[in-house]
Amino acid sequence: MAVFKKKTTLVHHITYMGIMTAINLIFIVLATYIPFLMFLLILLLPFVSTIVSYYCQKRYYLIYAFASVGLCLIFNISDTIFYVVPAIVTGFLIGLLLEKKLNPFWLILSSTVVESALTFALIPLINLIGNVDIVYTFLALFKLTEFTYKTEVTYLFIFFLSLVQCSLTHFVLLSDAKKIGIDISFEVNTYSPYIIGTELMLVLCLVFSFFYTPLALVFLTISFYFAVFLLIDLILCKKKLVYVLLGISLVVGFFTFAFLYATIKHPLGLLILLVFPFFVSLVSFINNYLLKGDNNT
Repeated sequence: MAVFKKKTTLVHHITYMGIMTAINLIFIVLATYIPFLMFLLILLLPFVSTIVSYYCQKRYYLIYAFASVGLCLIFNISDTIFYVVPAIVTGFLIGLLLEKKLNPFWLILSSTVVESALTFALIPLINLIGNVDIVYTFLALFKLTEFTYKTEVTYLFIFFLSLVQCSLTHFVLLSDAKKIGIDISFEVNTYSPYIIGTELMLVLCLVFSFFYTPLALVFLTISFYFAVFLLIDLILCKKKLVYVLLGISLVVGFFTFAFLYATIKHPLGLLILLVFPFFVSLVSFINNYLLKGDNNT
């Protein structure tokens, strides 16, 4: 039975899902008894669920999900809820979006947001059912229990973990997409959604900075995700004026951050970093809509 091949018969589905369920179980057992392997193993969890979602019929996915969660709960309740459940939900979403041939940029972003949001939402349940403070456990692992901004660190850690998990899953699948039967569209028809997405994240960052800093920092991080994509396009455009604008933006952004950071209460000072994605999106707008077609500028 080929691993990367659509399953057609009931026997193939059951066998395939059984193997993947066993892999999830092995992951959680190893993470329970060999803690230093936890993060390495956890990074692979969404990948396992993604290939089940993509190569098996969706109507059988619930069987795989319940079997994986049920067996893993026997060994470790908190880690199963914190890692396995979000990975299974995210894997289903990624498999579904792969079939829709969604651009990898949006694939990674949407799956990361769903997984991190679900992980945030499950923390109270973990604390209740697992009889353990999962946030304190994480902080203790990195010796951050006395750190002043531990809530902010926790939110950023969960988001970055989700981002790395989803990115790794996509890169593994996309690195040899044609050979394993996955058809992905990399075409970008317009940069408007990316520019608007950057600005929207910056607005949300500013709004949440007034009443909940941890989420403000998460939105700031997402704005950099958009900005990096736009920056790559700007670097590849080979327009001298664009390079000059980027250089000016970098200098202005650096001095703006340097002058304002010390005057703003921590950790809100970090939000001044938003000047960098703002300038990148501004230069991208100039490049794509004011200098469009002028490749020699």
